[in-house]
Amino acid sequence: MRKTGGNSCVLQLFASPQWGGGEQYVFDLSRNLLNLGYKIVFVSRKSSDTASKLAELGANATWLPMKFLFDIWSIWKLARIIDQESVDVVHAHIFKDAFIGLFASKLTRRKPRVVLTRHLVKRAKTAWLYCWLYKSIDKIIFVSHLAQYEFLSSNPCIAESKMQVVYNSVPPVSGDEGVTDLREKYGIGPDATLLAFVGRIVPEKGVEVLIEALRPLAHLDFCLLVVGKGQLAYEATLKQRVAELGLAEKVIFVGFVHHVAAFIRGMDIGVLPSICRESFGLTVIEFMQAGKPVVATNNGAQEEIIESGKDGVLVPPEDVAALTEAIAKLLENPAGRFSLGENARHTFSERFAYEVFLEKMTRVYSPAK
Repeated sequence: MRKTGGNSCVLQLFASPQWGGGEQYVFDLSRNLLNLGYKIVFVSRKSSDTASKLAELGANATWLPMKFLFDIWSIWKLARIIDQESVDVVHAHIFKDAFIGLFASKLTRRKPRVVLTRHLVKRAKTAWLYCWLYKSIDKIIFVSHLAQYEFLSSNPCIAESKMQVVYNSVPPVSGDEGVTDLREKYGIGPDATLLAFVGRIVPEKGVEVLIEALRPLAHLDFCLLVVGKGQLAYEATLKQRVAELGLAEKVIFVGFVHHVAAFIRGMDIGVLPSICRESFGLTVIEFMQAGKPVVATNNGAQEEIIESGKDGVLVPPEDVAALTEAIAKLLENPAGRFSLGENARHTFSERFAYEVFLEKMTRVYSPAK
């Protein structure tokens, strides 16, 4: 894309101090907006990895307490930042931050646009204060049609023109950035098929179901790498179960990985058996971008991404037998999983390319007059 930012300034208002899918979304978007010539201001509740990374790229990163909805000092301070930095757009990522952004915008000379990305699958709240937000905000972006559908199921008082679905994406990975010899690093045999789960290690992501599904496949030559961090007690339970099933040589808990995209390129199959309804499935398209087949569950927006049997495989959540069967078919059919992977790469390029996502976001920020 050509540089389109000009002197436009976007303030990303994001609360979480820990790194995860939402943080990756904000970081990638901000980095690419900087490359397009936008000025980026990043405001969070406390210092964070996201703030540090964006500051290194040239963003103005700061933090405010924002302890509660009517935190007058934080609202006043944010209003000052908006005027001092000549902010044109305030982009929030949870409703609490959107309220604070709207309150602050009313106190400014700039009167910036305020937009919110809805990252969750939840019904809209309909209390009077939320109705005020729906009328006052400029745009609510939904990361999937499912997220929008669930939001609208409680009949909130919001104009259709204020809503838009913009599918998430991940930027292209250049060269061999971050690539390592995973087999040598983790002591995996040269012929073993590499499976990967990438995500938070929490019950709702279905890692326990995945481990149980591998039990009947122990005779096959594979290794599962579990990537991510989360609840330590839950992870300890998973490791104990792996040992009980005699899978200790076939399941490796890797922990947090900085270069996830590069890691995924070293895998053969992605397995993402989420129990909860995913609002999108960012990791799904990371595997697809890399040309890797994915086995995922059909209980969320994954169904908007994957056409089962063509560019991936969908199974019911918590169905151990179905998950075992899906993984077994891919393990035993290298040509079939290669075909799925190539179709997945094509689907990503056609429907989820980052340039398309970025163009839609810049239009949200600067709508045609």
